[in-house]
Amino acid sequence: MINLDIDVDSAPLFREISDIQRKQIPFALVLAQTKLAQRVKPGMLKVMQQRLDRPTPTTMKSLFVQAATKARPAKVFFKDSWTSGIPADAYLQQAVQGGQRPHKRFERSLIAQGLMKSGQFALPAKDLLNQYGNVSRGTMTRILSGLGAAESGRGHQANATGSKRSQRKGNAKRYYTGSVDGQQGVWERKDSAFGDAVRPVFLYSNSSPGYRVIFPFFKIADNIVKAHAQAELTAALGQAIATARP
Repeated sequence: MINLDIDVDSAPLFREISDIQRKQIPFALVLAQTKLAQRVKPGMLKVMQQRLDRPTPTTMKSLFVQAATKARPAKVFFKDSWTSGIPADAYLQQAVQGGQRPHKRFERSLIAQGLMKSGQFALPAKDLLNQYGNVSRGTMTRILSGLGAAESGRGHQANATGSKRSQRKGNAKRYYTGSVDGQQGVWERKDSAFGDAVRPVFLYSNSSPGYRVIFPFFKIADNIVKAHAQAELTAALGQAIATARP
């Protein structure tokens, strides 16, 4: 989140106005901050489209502008809560700040059920990824259900059971955790012309994936504000004076 709080002394015109005109400064600041926030948002979206790896439509729609008032500055922010799923404010942290990523919800579920060590991380097989480079929520739920590690809520049993319906889905027999040729992970049993086979779904790593900063959120906003602050302040003051009541 970025708060656009502007110092009026940054605009030379503000030091040259009359006392009567000076009364319009609070209104001019509100206008200028909101205009700057509205400049920052499209600038951010352009960089996101260029630098993020196949950002989803949801990600591209997650950036918001809150207009300024006399009581609070304007702000540009990522939505920090969804009705379901992980909000952009959380999953974009590595792109903004870099560093090692924490465990994801899927990994925490595996660890909670003793299916993966607490110091390990689950890395998806490439053929599991969708067009945005992610594993879909439905796929992760299906795998966790088959492993007996799915979270349940609202009275709903999410894990695979011995019921006929669950057996028809086959997830309980389809997925398992273990070691194949010395590699630990989550595996999927597959039927083939040569008998049973397995393929990796998630492979376990003993080190956290590292990320470099690819989306310097605060630096981008600062550059846009510095480039346009004086012009927006001057324009806002002119508008405030022109529309002021006598």
